[in-house]
Amino acid sequence: MSARTTRMSIDVPLKDHKRIKVLAAAEGASIREFVIECIYERIYPEKTPNKKTRKAMEDARKGKTKKAKNFDDLCEQLGI
Repeated sequence: MSARTTRMSIDVPLKDHKRIKVLAAAEGASIREFVIECIYERIYPEKTPNKKTRKAMEDARKGKTKKAKNFDDLCEQLGI
């Protein structure tokens, strides 16, 4: 984010605020950081990971990673 900023104020339903707060906490982010990331993804979609990349990132966060003996083994598991 650039050094120049402006303050925005929006009204959201209480249930949405609670959901945003929980989602932000689950990511280890503040509400501000979470909302800025959501806005950034919407206004700069070309810089947003695609669905397959987001799933891989989520799997990695959950510890669902591939274990391979070596590079060739990993390529085989990934089907590449």
